[in-house]
Amino acid sequence: MFIDFNDIMFGLRNGRYVYIGSGSSREVYDLENGYVVKVAKNKAGIEQNRAEYYISANDSSGIFAKVIEASSDYGLLIMRKAKKIKDIRFVWNYFNAGNKHEFYESPHMQRLKNKYKLLLGDFEKASSWGIIKGRPVIIDYGFTRYVERKYYRRFYEEDL
Repeated sequence: MFIDFNDIMFGLRNGRYVYIGSGSSREVYDLENGYVVKVAKNKAGIEQNRAEYYISANDSSGIFAKVIEASSDYGLLIMRKAKKIKDIRFVWNYFNAGNKHEFYESPHMQRLKNKYKLLLGDFEKASSWGIIKGRPVIIDYGFTRYVERKYYRRFYEEDL
């Protein structure tokens, strides 16, 4: 699949795409072709895009929404679009976990956490998940230990 990032940037500047939502470092837009674009707002967003690109390219578990491509500077990332999940218990039930503790402590989640240095607390929000082909997938997985330490740790330390 060919991705024309210049055309996507033009479309973003001209309001062609529907805004879906944002976090502290990225905005997400619907490309209306089965994909979304995640736009980095700052260096932390670039690192989150880079992390998602790496994880998607190296993982075969099927639990992460697939990244199709990223721009050369990781400012833009194209990911498969997922349907929204309203209740996190859908995820727990799918993975036969009665609560978030059981889910996080499952061997599968612990393996992914350790392999990709993920912060599992971010996955307790329904907004971090979506549904593709009837199964839950993580759609926001770029907040790794590295990103947290490099870009967010100082904010936590200032509050202490």
